[in-house]
Amino acid sequence: MMKFAILAALLAGAAMPAQAAVLVLNSGWQYDEVGAANSASNNSPWTFTLTQSADFLVTDAFNQGDVYRILNSVDASLVGTTAFSTDGDLSVTDFFGTSWLDTAYSRVRITLGAGSYSFDIYGNCAGGCPAGFGVQLVGGVIPEPATWGMMIAGFGLVGGAMRRRAAATA
Repeated sequence: MMKFAILAALLAGAAMPAQAAVLVLNSGWQYDEVGAANSASNNSPWTFTLTQSADFLVTDAFNQGDVYRILNSVDASLVGTTAFSTDGDLSVTDFFGTSWLDTAYSRVRITLGAGSYSFDIYGNCAGGCPAGFGVQLVGGVIPEPATWGMMIAGFGLVGGAMRRRAAATA
């Protein structure tokens, strides 16, 4: 009976699809790469759910000349393609941010509304394979209710400590 349970668990695990890469809003750049021309990236599909609008960013950063296509994982429709253009509104100085500002590397910004998304990213390896790139999801930061509660409690503790200190010196 134990052998049957182990076999069933192994078969169930083998039947499950590969794990998707989950992208978190405002968590910084994530690295991915394409191993062969016109193939999906190693971490595809990139999945995420938005409660507000945000920008999905993809930038080449390693081999100049690479172009990436972003496809909807559900119906394979084209969502966007990286291009060699100037988009100087991202003022960061990390590795991918520097590449974002350099017109020698292709980039794309896709503005999305609230909803659930799943994207596959394909590269042409024009600059060579493997072709590495950065992915980021940026948007306005609205604190969660729990964060507001912790912040208010923190202000209360600081105020209480200041009040005790003032009473002790008087």
